[in-house]
Amino acid sequence: MALQFVKILSKTDTEKRLSLPTKYMKHLPRIRRGHAVNLTVMDEQGRQWHFGYTIRRNGHPKPVLSAGWHDFVKGKYLKPGDQIIFKLEANDAAAFYTIGVKRRIRLLGTEVWTALPVTAQELAIPFNIKEKSFV
Repeated sequence: MALQFVKILSKTDTEKRLSLPTKYMKHLPRIRRGHAVNLTVMDEQGRQWHFGYTIRRNGHPKPVLSAGWHDFVKGKYLKPGDQIIFKLEANDAAAFYTIGVKRRIRLLGTEVWTALPVTAQELAIPFNIKEKSFV
């Protein structure tokens, strides 16, 4: 069984760092406040992302993902209001973290969550292959 949390992204989450629920800390590597470790996370397509995981030095011990997080946000075209699903999963060989992303859309008058597209073609953004640039 996977241990997970789901979060709707805020402006701070998409522009600076991802703030994780404090209750989820027990499922993350143990570190001291102010120290950072590399946390490797796999997305739905099997790509590995490397995030800097830290805990606030002062005040409430809030865990955050910082280094590498902005690359993930840009790579997935995330914006405030999108949803992430962060899981600690295990198989016979090891435990590992996964992350999924969804966006709320209106479909036939009903709001639903859908997986985000992962390529320019899926986003319907014209791409010039010869010049390797977006049109």
